[in-house]
Formats: sequence, C-alpha cells, structure tokens
Amino acid sequence: MKIYINQEFCSGCGICIEFCPKKILIPSSSLSKKGVFPPVVNKIEECTECRICELYCSDFAIAVEGDNDE
Repeated sequence: MKIYINQEFCSGCGICIEFCPKKILIPSSSLSKKGVFPPVVNKIEECTECRICELYCSDFAIAVEGDNDE
C-alpha cells in the first residue's frame, strides 16, 4: 500500500484531507514550491484503500496503489 502525492500538481486545497474517512492525510508543516501546504501521509497502516482522496482531488495530485493492484 502506497499513497503518492505529486507536490507539483497539488494546489493545497485540503479536500483530500477533509474527506479522508480515516484521516490518513494531514497538512505538511512546510511549504511546497508552489507556496502551499500539501498533504502528507500519516498513519498509512489505517488506510482502507477507499481512494476517496484520489477521486476527489481536482488536481490529479494523488494516486493510491493498493496491495491488491496489479
């Protein structure tokens, strides 16, 4: 299980953080090159691979790779 966050695409809107049912994503403590606080992964072991973060990201900045993906 891995969550990829492309900081170059991320606008820092926080939708992924807000809608994650397990609160896996939290705001970064440092600014990206774009001047936003992108999400960072926290507590990856609690992720259920629901992919809500990936689906709601309007910037296509998040990709979830699950253990069962080929």
